[in-house]
Amino acid sequence: MAGAPTVVWAQDGPVQTFDIPAQDARRALVDLCLSAGCELAFVAPPGRTLPSHAVRGRMGWRAAVAELLRDTPLRYRFVGARGLRVWVEPARTAPVAPVVVEPSELAPVEVVGRFAGQVEESLRRKRQTDVISDSASAARIGELPAANLAEALQRVPGVAIEREVGEGQFVSVRGLGPLFQSVTLNGAPVAFNENIRNSTQSGRQFRFRALSAELLAGAQLTKSATPDLIEGGIGSNINIETISGLGGDPFLSLRAGGAVEDRARAVRPDVSVAGRMVSKNGDWGLVGGLAQEEHSVVYDRFQIQRYANLVLDGQAVAAPSDVRTTVEQEDRRRRSLFLGGDWAASPTTRFSFNSLISAFDNAIREDRLVYGLGERLMEPGATATVRDGVVVGGVIPAARIDNNTEFSQQSHLNLIVSASVEFALGDWLVTPRVSASSARSRLDTPLERIYAQSAQKVAYAVDLDGAVDNRRAPSITTSLNLLDPAALRSQKMGVRAIESVDDDLTLMADARRGLNIDAGPIRLSELRLGVQFSDRSRDYQRRDREAILRPGAVFTPDFMGMQTPKGVFDGLIGQHPGGWATADFARFRDAFIIPNEHDGIMVLPRDLTPAGADLQNSYAVSERVGAAYVRLDFDGSAGAAPFFGNFGLRAVSTRTGVDGALLEAGPQGALAIRPVSHAGEATLLLPSANIAFDLDPHRRLRLAASRTMTRPSLADLRLATAPASMLVSSIYERGQAEIDDPSPGTIFSGIGGNPALKPYVSTNLDLSYEWSFTGGALSVAVFHKRIDDFIALAAAPEVLIFETRAGPLVQAQVSMLRPRNLGRAESRGLELGLHKKLTSGFGLWASATWTDSRGPNGETRLTGVSDLAYSINPFFERGAVSAGLSWSWRSAFKSEADMQGGGVSNFIIASAGYLDAQASYDLTPGAQIVVAASNLTDTTDLAYEGDKSRLLQLGRVGRSLTVSLRWSM
Repeated sequence: MAGAPTVVWAQDGPVQTFDIPAQDARRALVDLCLSAGCELAFVAPPGRTLPSHAVRGRMGWRAAVAELLRDTPLRYRFVGARGLRVWVEPARTAPVAPVVVEPSELAPVEVVGRFAGQVEESLRRKRQTDVISDSASAARIGELPAANLAEALQRVPGVAIEREVGEGQFVSVRGLGPLFQSVTLNGAPVAFNENIRNSTQSGRQFRFRALSAELLAGAQLTKSATPDLIEGGIGSNINIETISGLGGDPFLSLRAGGAVEDRARAVRPDVSVAGRMVSKNGDWGLVGGLAQEEHSVVYDRFQIQRYANLVLDGQAVAAPSDVRTTVEQEDRRRRSLFLGGDWAASPTTRFSFNSLISAFDNAIREDRLVYGLGERLMEPGATATVRDGVVVGGVIPAARIDNNTEFSQQSHLNLIVSASVEFALGDWLVTPRVSASSARSRLDTPLERIYAQSAQKVAYAVDLDGAVDNRRAPSITTSLNLLDPAALRSQKMGVRAIESVDDDLTLMADARRGLNIDAGPIRLSELRLGVQFSDRSRDYQRRDREAILRPGAVFTPDFMGMQTPKGVFDGLIGQHPGGWATADFARFRDAFIIPNEHDGIMVLPRDLTPAGADLQNSYAVSERVGAAYVRLDFDGSAGAAPFFGNFGLRAVSTRTGVDGALLEAGPQGALAIRPVSHAGEATLLLPSANIAFDLDPHRRLRLAASRTMTRPSLADLRLATAPASMLVSSIYERGQAEIDDPSPGTIFSGIGGNPALKPYVSTNLDLSYEWSFTGGALSVAVFHKRIDDFIALAAAPEVLIFETRAGPLVQAQVSMLRPRNLGRAESRGLELGLHKKLTSGFGLWASATWTDSRGPNGETRLTGVSDLAYSINPFFERGAVSAGLSWSWRSAFKSEADMQGGGVSNFIIASAGYLDAQASYDLTPGAQIVVAASNLTDTTDLAYEGDKSRLLQLGRVGRSLTVSLRWSM
């Protein structure tokens, strides 16, 4: 391969500066791989001098190898992304070396393995990139407990996560929520799973919960934009990387273990197998793997649905509408299948493909007791405790307690396939690529809502005083025997079937070529051009029905013959009645039907003919995106400080189509369903520039400026109108009477979309300082983002049409929340990252982010933004033993979604920290036992409405433990 063209692979890695003098090739190759982090296998006869060329300047490491060994007797082959094999061709006479090197006393180099450790790997990647970035390698992901990639990323500077029922779900970067992160897989966009759990909609937020951390090579977070990046991430671009077929040597690894949560006490399997096969000459490689993880959790949730304004004893107060104790039991199963391959057909042609199937299934059961307050506090004999204008306790002498159960089985399937070819065309390296992804979310068992109630009115008392400060409510007491199913009567059973299908088909083509054009003090070193076309869509279908007893079936007490687990709420409520009788779902499933439509309740949306309200709640969105970019890389010197960077422009055009339906009163008062659609278009120019100055060999200063965009959430664009489900069912049952005299707890509110939204457009300025020192590194970065056309929810009255059981349509004025472009928002902040190896095997890595944000209309904080988030991770490695701790904390933030689905518009999740730990012991060179523990602090989640005087939620999931045996060869 001597004298091969200097065209290099796109996987050549980030361009970096080399300064390797002409010397014996053995020493030169070791220096090169130490600098670039490559893996070297070099067999050479002892006693023979093997000269090399000097390598100086900025280039990829493969180009450096080609220059180093040009016109020498050495042959080489690249193996995967970082492997290099070098040998002497004995059958040929080597050309005369261009530089005479004196023989040196060097021992023969047999094999040089991986030179960068886990921390050093991330530092190397950070230093080599020409943008402001951070990364999490596969090695680092495995160092500490991480149920999914989101939990691994929370230890990266600038990253905070939002948890759902104890597990990481969404990722926020640099003070911006999950909507503002562009997530790609190996550089290609992916379809997103929809939230099908309740009425709350999501849009472009990637649900990391659906993707196992197994079988991944890592993730790269790019925080300053370049023209070649897929647009959409004002916060960051998170590129998830899978293992490649030629990314290293052949291997086979197995993992087998079990996971247990201290609340559920059920051991669940945690297994995986992965391997890589590489041809003898390194021309092709295949990689694949299977992984399955299961977890069972019990989550106690103490809730207040919302607050109502009342007048008690002449004093205006805010009173909880009700208090709810909910026990959520969830069985999760995450399965992944990955298959990839690479074929180096020639020195300048390479084919690659990868495919990933990830299935996340969870069966959820929520058992809930509802103690009504609100207007019941105004009834005779009731008393209330008021503190600072808010009711924090009450005694109700005679009222019914609701006993409700929700049951569903969700399935989320992600399928991603992509293929590419890289080939040299003259001086150009061209890379066309196609990727297709699909995300399907549905309720295999529809959301079944079983409503029961105490047969008689009973007394109960609630004390919430100090619950926020102590994260523990003082007491709930009642005269009702909660374990007696005979004390309950059936009310009704609701069925909600949902299915959401997202698809993405993307075609891309990139071309790059080296340049050597001097423009004053700047040398243009590379030109990149590219185009992209994406066709995306979402089809969201929802059906709501009320089930009735099958003819001949009779409701008996054994329908409520189950009980909640023991010990519920021991950690959240001081004095409480304990467990309670709950619904036996199997009996309800067999005894109920959907009248006139289905002989049972196990349905999908396609099984039911959509009613008017169904069509109004369903929607379809399509997007066609065209983009083109040009990027120029440059380098030069400013006095004694070398610099390098890039600048360019990305042009993006988006055409959007939205379809939905509205309910209207037709002739003679009959219901009329009017199909509606909307077409929109937006074209943006997104310039960007990055420059880095090498102040000295260990210090680097980076500057970046860019214009970036994030499209509106798909759910925000929907042509849908969704009144509160309680309002819809109440009006359906009572008709006009519900409007004239609303039932307790009924809220005349709803949420909908706005297809006329414009995208968010942000102007970004970034500065970062990186200092590498012996055994570690320190990075400091500041950022400022000014976001125009910021989208937020705004309420306005609308008159809506409702169906009734009796037949006549009724109209009601409803306060509808719809997204609107409200103005400008800003986010600025500071982030720190520290990596340090200490003595005797100890080390530390830590990160912290401070953010100051302002929203439109005087909002003091953007949704999803914490003022402060940090992670501290000490570790120890010596011999066969490895151990680490991780403390991750973030301050309070406004949630992206009301997790209760209760219409709370200012849902604040309080500050919280989580302590995780992991330890491993090498049994043999290829086998180790690993013990991981999560949430050792047994953290209690807290949420409140606006300020801490209005408690909304306390939640507790408990600790978890995983033990596994890992073996590799």
